[in-house]
Amino acid sequence: MHDRCEAGYQRTGAYAPCIFVDEESGTVLYKSNFGSYHFLLVPLARITGIEDPVLLEAATPNYLYYSWRARFLVTSHLNNLLSESDVILTVNPKNARTQDQLHIHISCATPTLSSILKNIDPSEYVQWSQLPTNVEGHAYQALVVSGDALRSENLFKDVNTKVTADGKEMEYASVALAKVAPERFLLLLAEGTEDQPAPAETLQDPDCSIAKSG
Repeated sequence: MHDRCEAGYQRTGAYAPCIFVDEESGTVLYKSNFGSYHFLLVPLARITGIEDPVLLEAATPNYLYYSWRARFLVTSHLNNLLSESDVILTVNPKNARTQDQLHIHISCATPTLSSILKNIDPSEYVQWSQLPTNVEGHAYQALVVSGDALRSENLFKDVNTKVTADGKEMEYASVALAKVAPERFLLLLAEGTEDQPAPAETLQDPDCSIAKSG
């Protein structure tokens, strides 16, 4: 998909079938077929997924930040009435994804997750700590990060450090990012196994019922 977008853009200057091709950041934005408010950021570079060592290299673009920067794709389709705190980014593990090319899901949080995040104190997560309750059947560790950290640091390194310290494997890790306060974000990590995948995508509601109920 991203190959077609890049090749077409270089040939004609048109983005289709993507929404946007950004050669400067090395990414494309794409509208998913699953849900009305579900978008993907896909690197132009070949990166298999969350387990790919390339994600940890210094020269790798800040894909999570670029994905957050694209949150307007969701909010603008909802007449800009959706709070940023109800937009969430997710990356699935190797055993719960549809393709071996890194893609970051950009969509609405489920009402359950939104309620949990609105009732937590970010100061309790300056170090990795478990959320008080499982979400969509899975336990999540959480780490608060600043807006500056999101913009300038590779948060996949933080995830890798945590997963390695826990004796787990990155290929079964699942990650999400949500805004919980001004210039404060929560990095969420579920450590699944080969037999029990923990897809972070289940934290998202691509039809954005939270906006419709509001």
